[in-house]
Amino acid sequence: METLVPLRAIVFQCLFLLVAVALEAAVLRQRLTLGYKVSVQYAASINLMTTSLGWVMFLGVESLVPIPLRAQVISYIFFDRFFANDWVDTIGIWLIVAGFFAFFATFAVKFQLLELLLIILERQPQTTQPERLSRRERYQEARGSKRGESNRNRLFHAVLQANGVSFTAILLLLLLRTFAWTL
Repeated sequence: METLVPLRAIVFQCLFLLVAVALEAAVLRQRLTLGYKVSVQYAASINLMTTSLGWVMFLGVESLVPIPLRAQVISYIFFDRFFANDWVDTIGIWLIVAGFFAFFATFAVKFQLLELLLIILERQPQTTQPERLSRRERYQEARGSKRGESNRNRLFHAVLQANGVSFTAILLLLLLRTFAWTL
């Protein structure tokens, strides 16, 4: 029995990971005031874990989908085009739905993983606070309610922005790849 290896898919997955790590590290560094090395380590860790989990989920779900849809997925992964069957007309809609699902699922996983990494490594992003706080802000900070909440909100927004930037860049690369093959 011969084994087919989707080398093109593997190469593009590595390219997408490199792009995502570079862009997300830049966003995390800027939004969370982390150092260069730490932001790259965090971005690489959460992207590798998320990608691994994504492939495990994909391989688990792939066996449950109907055979014509599975043929479309295999055709796209191995040959970079869709197979002519009943699903070819609706595959665009399914790709858009899958893209939205992947974005929000990836964001949720990355956010939880980064929170877990920060807890494990006992590091919290530094908050940049104004020089003079109002009386109410000093009271809230003394009560401890504001600081934890603002760190979590900053982390949430940083991961959301980083995920959005990397997904946009990967989408542009996919579109460029698709149009490059058609020329």
